[in-house]
Amino acid sequence: MAPFPTPVIHSMETLNKDLPLRQLYPENIYPNGDYYPSPYGRVRYWIVGPEDGKKVVLIHAMSIPSIVWKDIQAELVSNGFRVLMYDVYGRGYTEAPRLACDPNLCIMQLALLLQYLRWDAADVVGFSMGGAIAASFAAMFPHLVNKNIVFLPAAGLMEARAQTPDKEPLNTSREVQLDSAQIAIYLREQQSQHLPGFNDVLQSTLNDGLITGVQWAYQKLGSMTEKHFLIVHGTADNVVPYSEAVKIHKLIPQAQLVPLEDASHFVPLEEGSWQKFVDSLVNFLM
Repeated sequence: MAPFPTPVIHSMETLNKDLPLRQLYPENIYPNGDYYPSPYGRVRYWIVGPEDGKKVVLIHAMSIPSIVWKDIQAELVSNGFRVLMYDVYGRGYTEAPRLACDPNLCIMQLALLLQYLRWDAADVVGFSMGGAIAASFAAMFPHLVNKNIVFLPAAGLMEARAQTPDKEPLNTSREVQLDSAQIAIYLREQQSQHLPGFNDVLQSTLNDGLITGVQWAYQKLGSMTEKHFLIVHGTADNVVPYSEAVKIHKLIPQAQLVPLEDASHFVPLEEGSWQKFVDSLVNFLM
């Protein structure tokens, strides 16, 4: 029989607090943080914003944990939203179970977390890998999604390739893009160096369907008339190309598609781009 609870590998929680990684991404980066003791490992989460605000879940990318939402969550809170952020298994302050990091694991993580928090439903926003999780979650558990699903450079339909998502080559033609890419690459490299389970989790994410195998979910969402969909994608994305947004839009033709001109993959970290995204996001969620 398989062991229970599932064996896990430790998270950033156990690392020395003086490490540059923990200085950049502290455990208390947001207020009202706590851990959910799931059967697949401890999950770090934060809830910010007014208690009576409209509930929104933000799901981060493959190698950048919830630090990526620092600016966007602040704007959502200032607009009255109640925002849930959490680290996906094997990233940041959430432990890595010795299981495949596939759509099943990731949608169960969110479903169990919502149940633990006693949230009946929420709107969901997914960035990169988080977009694939949002699509799978909404397709499998539509009753747990209030009404709105947002895809920000979303993966899930990509062809297998050697380059790993969330690792964009630096573009020295634009200082703002260079800064955002450097931050993303630094976070990835620091976790790769200090978290024993991190590299295996990333490889499993690539191999086990989250990046390439979520067509079933997007197709199912395309038949839903009771939900609203927003696709936002940078036209200069070298990680998840803009053509991926077009593919998603073909499967969900009722979605609103918003191209961000000249924006890179790392929209939430990119000065100028994240503000444009927040404007579209707030208008859509309202």
